Amino acid sequence: MQEAAALHAAGSFAAAEGILRPALAVRPGDGFLWNALGVMAAEQGRPAEAVRCYRRALALGAGTAGLWTNLGNALTKLRQHATALACQEEAVRLAPEEGAFRYNLGITLAEADRHAEAVTAFDAALRLSPAHPMARWDRGRSLLHLSNLPRGFADYEVRLENGLVPPRPLPGARWDGRPFPGKRLLLLAEQGFGDTLWASRTLPRLRALGGEVVLECQEALIPLLAPMGWVDRIIPAGAPLPEADWHAHLCSLPGLFAPRLEMLSGEPWLRAPEARLPAMRQRLNGAEASTLRVGIVWSGSTAFPRNAERALTLERFLMAFDLPGVQLFSLQKGPPEAELRAAGAHRIIDLAPHLRDFADTAAAVAELDLVIMTDSAVAHLAGALGCPVWLLLSRPAHWLWMQERADSPWYRSMRLFRPRAEGDWNHVLDGAAAALMRLVRQGGKAGN
Repeated sequence: MQEAAALHAAGSFAAAEGILRPALAVRPGDGFLWNALGVMAAEQGRPAEAVRCYRRALALGAGTAGLWTNLGNALTKLRQHATALACQEEAVRLAPEEGAFRYNLGITLAEADRHAEAVTAFDAALRLSPAHPMARWDRGRSLLHLSNLPRGFADYEVRLENGLVPPRPLPGARWDGRPFPGKRLLLLAEQGFGDTLWASRTLPRLRALGGEVVLECQEALIPLLAPMGWVDRIIPAGAPLPEADWHAHLCSLPGLFAPRLEMLSGEPWLRAPEARLPAMRQRLNGAEASTLRVGIVWSGSTAFPRNAERALTLERFLMAFDLPGVQLFSLQKGPPEAELRAAGAHRIIDLAPHLRDFADTAAAVAELDLVIMTDSAVAHLAGALGCPVWLLLSRPAHWLWMQERADSPWYRSMRLFRPRAEGDWNHVLDGAAAALMRLVRQGGKAGN
């Protein structure tokens, strides 16, 4: 067991499993070995197998608080929230002073979209274990789900301390929003394209604070952001960083400039580069003048670990939105583009070959009447441009979309379509399809 524990601590889960299985062949009645095997299965992304191992351990009498919370964690991964919650509550009952079990309870509640209760659990976890590396982060996300921006953004900063944002040598001191006349501020890229676009709302306000601003961002966004003239220099992510007096991570800026919900206007701040519009306009002119030109995106980045939870198939999009009076244009990029070729959907005009970067995508979005999509970066782009966008959400959704709203305080031109319950895509698609049919009949333009 000690050797397996050491391998587990080193992240060698398969090797640890290779030690535990022969041990169980000799001692099949050892509940602690079954628990350990369950941990290795869970670490390797096999939660259903982990559940079987944990339940075997329970049947053998190894009913420790740690085993109950392990079982609760695995059931949470399987989206069996009620059963998972019962397990986490049992772990807390058995070990009420253990902060880690309160944290696991909070995670299960948050995954069940019960964020107010999750905040209470994370509060308890932090009282018992103030140094817990993730409790502040997850509490912050639940607070942001609940539209509590002041507390949520304060907790959100812990990502810079607990390793969620990989540490690297940075020039200057961390900027706190103060004026910086005669000084240089370096803005640092983090997270994905959508996060950069969301945070870019604050860039126009930096000029009033004086000094020089250097922006690091993803290369595909540079042709879109550079013509806006908000910063003095843009460097691609991964390039050597210049010297600076101050630095700030991009996703910290909204919390500095708009720390309360009532401070958000939702007004657009981006525009498509004029030079990109004529060619894109010509590509869209193939649609009949009377048809509604609708762009679609059915999947975000397949590299995102939870993309499958928020993505749909092209087939489901076609069933909902391939309507008379509508011309669909695909804005989809990446591996899901293959679905378009496989479907042989000749009525869809594929714009992907013409989308070299986000400036091209911005030009396409600006020329469309509406974009309908699942959660990914193009939603932030359309919202930042002030173009109508209907966002189809899974449950739980990203914290940016908060709870129970059909609109977004971040983007005035956005309309949110939410499920009644987890996995209820039929309701989401049905609602959006009905809204699109009404729009076509009225011959109007989409709004939020």
